Amino acid sequence: MPPAFIGQTLLNQYHVEAFIAQTPIGELYRATDSRTNRSLALTLLPKTISDNTEALKELETTSSKLRGILHPNLVPYLGLFKTPTDAFLLEEWVDGPSLKSILARAPLSVDEVSVYLKALCNALEALHKNNYLHLNLAPELIHINKQGEIGLSGIGAAHRIGENAATKSHTKYPRLYFAPEQFLAQPLTPATDTYALAVLLYELVTGAWINGKTAPKTNEAIRKTHLDLSPPAPISINKKIPDHFSRMILWALRKKPQDRLKNTTELLSSLALAARFSVDEIPLHTTPTTAPVSSTILGEWQYLPPSKPSLLAEDLPPLEDRLAAISPLPKKQKRRIGIIPIFLLIMTAGFISLFWVVRPEEIAVPTPVQFTPFASNFTPPPTTTPQPRPTEANGGRIAFTCTRGDYNQLCMVNRDGTGYTQLTDMAASNYYPVFTRDGGSLLFSSNRNGPFDLYLLSFDEKQLLQLTNNVGNVVSPDYSPDGRTIVFANSVGNNPSAIWMVNADGLNPRLVYTGSNTIVATAWSPNGEKIAYAMSMGTPQEYEIFIMNADGKNHIRISQGLVGIGGSIDWDPDGSNLLIYAGPFGDKNIFKIDANTGQSTQLTGGGNNAGAIYSPDGKYIVFNSLRNDDQADLYIMRADGTNEQQLTNNPEPDWGAQWAP
Repeated sequence: MPPAFIGQTLLNQYHVEAFIAQTPIGELYRATDSRTNRSLALTLLPKTISDNTEALKELETTSSKLRGILHPNLVPYLGLFKTPTDAFLLEEWVDGPSLKSILARAPLSVDEVSVYLKALCNALEALHKNNYLHLNLAPELIHINKQGEIGLSGIGAAHRIGENAATKSHTKYPRLYFAPEQFLAQPLTPATDTYALAVLLYELVTGAWINGKTAPKTNEAIRKTHLDLSPPAPISINKKIPDHFSRMILWALRKKPQDRLKNTTELLSSLALAARFSVDEIPLHTTPTTAPVSSTILGEWQYLPPSKPSLLAEDLPPLEDRLAAISPLPKKQKRRIGIIPIFLLIMTAGFISLFWVVRPEEIAVPTPVQFTPFASNFTPPPTTTPQPRPTEANGGRIAFTCTRGDYNQLCMVNRDGTGYTQLTDMAASNYYPVFTRDGGSLLFSSNRNGPFDLYLLSFDEKQLLQLTNNVGNVVSPDYSPDGRTIVFANSVGNNPSAIWMVNADGLNPRLVYTGSNTIVATAWSPNGEKIAYAMSMGTPQEYEIFIMNADGKNHIRISQGLVGIGGSIDWDPDGSNLLIYAGPFGDKNIFKIDANTGQSTQLTGGGNNAGAIYSPDGKYIVFNSLRNDDQADLYIMRADGTNEQQLTNNPEPDWGAQWAP
């Protein structure tokens, strides 16, 4: 790459600031998104890929799926981009040293190495469970941020498990971390990534490469070492390593995949046992106590100055003008909605399978207060009997999450596809739009001021109000039919998310039900008596559907026989059925489940669909689908699954729709 590449702006948006390192997948640069002033990691793909139509097509095919694989130890992948002459991958920028800086001060203690072991095993496991292999592990693709969190990047070049082909790396990067089967064009399995990780662990605990000294300079000598030579025992180089720990590393470095520790779970548990501590005792990030070498390097690091956020979509008119273009919604009665504190979780796993998110910060776990129906100092609206939702001809308007640039924004469109309006244009992520019961305001989650909080956008008053201030992590809020209470899934700190409620005036947030595992979606029945929820049963990104009483009692599992259930649910207007989506990864369909019997009816026939919501009158269903060249758009169909019609058509994702009453 010529030096002139520094300082160029690609696609009129990504300004290349500095060259960082050669990596196995290409040249790594730091770039700035000129629309948001946000730093990004830009990997320029080698010409062997960018000039290869088939290779680029393969990357494009997997790109949307890889963007949906999210884990705290995986650096979020933003996608593949092309110019007339080049192709590049974009990821979040991790401001901090790479593992290469840590290796320069190796050997490290077993305690410090174990922190990296756990983080990288967890990251690889997340890939493997989604049927992908990294295959390009290298210290330049592993970074530690200011908080000591370890992130693995480079997943944009991941390969499917079982591919029977030699893996190609960037020609300028030595193949120091290739497994023998990568040189021999043999089938690739999770044991391939395990081998590469074991090479890194060997270097961390010994300060030497797997030949016991400095790595050779030529790829032929590197290949011969991987294929033919047995590494010296790590304990022979560093006497402080426990003998069994040394033996486990050698086991993971065996030449034949079937003879190795075969996956990251085996590697992590075996090495933790050899070091005589449990996996749970290994910290989630580096600290001065657990990782003194890493902490010293972090203290010496010259961090970038904080960027000044700029608005996305600068050509949009002011919010007041966009709201003025929205004609008033019919209202059954005029009332104001009180302040509503809600707590945001990282995206429902069904949406996770399609899109990326920003990881909110961890906060302390508050002590739950006893559940009470309503706070004594809250004056409810005059009507106390649950009322059916008001309806409008053809279902009215639809609000949805629209990914525009690097952030998720909020958009609105009429049910016939007209009247498209982008409601937010901030350098922040905005999720989960929920209409108030009178349709006059839109509640949503945003991290525009740092942590994720709840905001209320009033159409009548043309105001945007912040409702909560660093209260937690929320997903899937839903109003009670009388509008006085909100139910939501809430995760605080490292605890699994549970079901919480809060009064519509923002008072009395309380824990209602702690499930056996993570709860990602909630929906209040139209009569106000039941709450449906989706809860994990142990398989990542898969859930089962339950119903409980509104007071948190009498839980019944209603999903039966469906595989791959995603994390969104919605009741039909008469409360007899629930909408969900289910199926294999990458091939989800919309189903209707009878709330009494659990009997399911499939409504769609392919297209990788998710996030289905009934119209207020129950005649239509809106959902998002990836059927159009992996482009996520909104579609509408009749409630029986017939007459599907495309509603939006944007190169960037549209998803997470909600009907206006």
